[in-house]
Amino acid sequence: MLTRRQAEEILRDLTALPPEKVAEVQDFILFLKKHYGYEKALDESNAWTEEDLRDLIAAVLNHADQTL
Repeated sequence: MLTRRQAEEILRDLTALPPEKVAEVQDFILFLKKHYGYEKALDESNAWTEEDLRDLIAAVLNHADQTL
């Protein structure tokens, strides 16, 4: 399970990456989801908007809160 601390570290590291590396991370996540049978994401575009990043941060922190 993902802890709040892990989520914060991942987000901190992710936001420090250039956009093309963020896209690589997203591609890798999609690969893992497909490989392990998770539901395919609806939007597979490589372009991350500020809103996308805010949504990601909120979702990860919410998930971490629920697992503690």
